[in-house]
Amino acid sequence: MPELLRVENVWAGYGDAIVLEEQSFSVAAGGSLALLGRNGMGKTTLLTTLMGATRLRRGRIVFGGVDITKMPSHRRAHLGLGWVPQQRDVFESLTVEENLTVVARPGEWALERVYGLFPRLRERRGNMGNQLSGGERQMLAIGRALMLNPKMLLLDEPLEGLAPLIAQELLHIIHEMVSAGSMAVILVEQHARQILPITQEALVLERGRIVYAGASGELLRDREKLDGWLGAGSTTGAKSASGEVAAPARERIAAIEAIRNEHRAIAAILGAMTHIVDAIDAGRLEPNFQLLASMIEYIAEVPDKVHHPKENQIFALLRAKTHEVDRQLDRLEAEHRDAVAMTARLDRALVSYVQGGSAGFAGFRDVVRGYIADEWVHLNTEEGHILPAAQRLFSAQEWHAIDADFARNGDPWSGQDNRYAELFRRITSLAPAPVGVGGAPAPH
Repeated sequence: MPELLRVENVWAGYGDAIVLEEQSFSVAAGGSLALLGRNGMGKTTLLTTLMGATRLRRGRIVFGGVDITKMPSHRRAHLGLGWVPQQRDVFESLTVEENLTVVARPGEWALERVYGLFPRLRERRGNMGNQLSGGERQMLAIGRALMLNPKMLLLDEPLEGLAPLIAQELLHIIHEMVSAGSMAVILVEQHARQILPITQEALVLERGRIVYAGASGELLRDREKLDGWLGAGSTTGAKSASGEVAAPARERIAAIEAIRNEHRAIAAILGAMTHIVDAIDAGRLEPNFQLLASMIEYIAEVPDKVHHPKENQIFALLRAKTHEVDRQLDRLEAEHRDAVAMTARLDRALVSYVQGGSAGFAGFRDVVRGYIADEWVHLNTEEGHILPAAQRLFSAQEWHAIDADFARNGDPWSGQDNRYAELFRRITSLAPAPVGVGGAPAPH
């Protein structure tokens, strides 16, 4: 089959932080690639880089013979890159059928074919997006991407958090899609032994670099390498420094999920602020001060619900167990202490912008861009260093105590009359349409 995607010596990350280094590989039209690696090794960053949502520092990406290195996300989608992110983003205020048809583009994937692949969606066609189970939301997210009729589909951990029977059902459907060979697929999944048998090629990432590129079957047969890179064969776990059995790498840990939810929410705000400030700077958008104020309020208040148990439990326990992340912890704790001053600078810059009009924009823009660059480094440090170290070193009993502390503290995303969740809804209702999959059609 002819080559569809070629990645040449790509270095990319967020802000000034480089997550991916020397990424070079290709995928054939109709081909399938398993993208593997422990948490924090750069798998999701690679997918978002293909979609144009990171800062590419070096290298080139060619898709369908077109150099897309500097192409915005929505144009990549129209060229045929479909993306199903880990968050299973669906339009909660639309029905299942409206979610599917609102992004439809001409091609072989039409509504009836998606319903044929996911009969459950046909049954739920009149249900709103917020009335679906986790498995149904994942099916809808995949179905919506298919309605774009992509040449390549990027799937980021599609089985994550699903009940075993639903996960097996979805895995079977993905296998059918891969076997058909009419569309290339890149599949990120923690459970390597489930996806290697259904893909042709595999990449393994270790700290942002490729350590294996070759046939999926060959990697599946090499148990020693697979276990060494992924911990795929581990069932009892390794001993921690205290002599306790560490939690298996694949176990769902509520505290880590809470932190990652915080990261996703902040990342969404950072991405939206970047888009808005750049658009105002280019004269494409009029300032919406209420929206900007809401974003700054979210940045200032929501993470505090997660910071305290994170520092008091995870950071403190890591210092007791290892010195390997002391430098990162020192920086993170200093940034947490300075968080109030940092967001106060954002507030003051916005007030100056409101009072000074267009003359105050440059000052506001520079403060926002500086904050965003620092925050991407902060998020990347937690994802790339702190969480992997904690997952590797903490025992199951220690995670149980940490989970309980997070539960006592509460979170910004659940509960009735939650003002943080309401604030996020207010932001999304005020914000312009997102750039990317599902955006406005390309001009003819």
